[in-house]
Amino acid sequence: MKRAIAMADNCIDVYYKLDRYYLTGNSIDFAFNYRDLGGDVTEMTILGNDVFAMALEERLKERGIALRVLKRADRPTGMATMDIVDGDKKHLHFEGNAMEEIELSGEDLEFVKSFDIVYAERWSRIDRYIKELKQPGQIWVYDFSKRLEQEGNDLILPYLDYAFFSYDRDDMVKVRKKGTGTVIAMLGEHGSLAYDGDRFYEKEAEKVPVVNTVGAGDSYIAAFTYGVSLGESISQCMDRG
Repeated sequence: MKRAIAMADNCIDVYYKLDRYYLTGNSIDFAFNYRDLGGDVTEMTILGNDVFAMALEERLKERGIALRVLKRADRPTGMATMDIVDGDKKHLHFEGNAMEEIELSGEDLEFVKSFDIVYAERWSRIDRYIKELKQPGQIWVYDFSKRLEQEGNDLILPYLDYAFFSYDRDDMVKVRKKGTGTVIAMLGEHGSLAYDGDRFYEKEAEKVPVVNTVGAGDSYIAAFTYGVSLGESISQCMDRG
């Protein structure tokens, strides 16, 4: 079984109107879903100085997900104030983030090199390391979300095997021309679209009751990547997503 590592963000989503909160973050959601499918995954992140960091450690342990702590920052866990409107997420406010202090030591870099699959997103700030970090045969997966023009993207794209966006067909072609392996657009109720440089692959979304759209993209990426770990085709990976 291929070993995957997810880095590097974690936060809490707080729904005051519902009187509840969730431990989340792109890499956390990816790790939870990937592990639930049966995959071998390690989470690598910074922990804050509050009870939510302690809760995250316990939750990862309960789910059988190994944790590598980059740093224990003297800052609270990032908190997003959330609401749900007709089943769709609504971000009201974001407060603080220990992720701003992320740095990878030489030991951390060697640790990442030992994995078969690497998942990352914006808070990993991996543009500083990816050139020296990526190993031959290592599979890199990156979630850009809607950050198509973010600084540092062009430094990352040539090293990626799978780049996930929330964008349309024209943007996918532009991204693919920058050297990325396969580009996948997650289009919500309109399904998903993948482009490998030779052809497009389309997958309709399954019709299901919508409770909350938070984590929908993360779960898609986790399922797609799990299919990659099994050597499945792009179409089969999209089916899993």
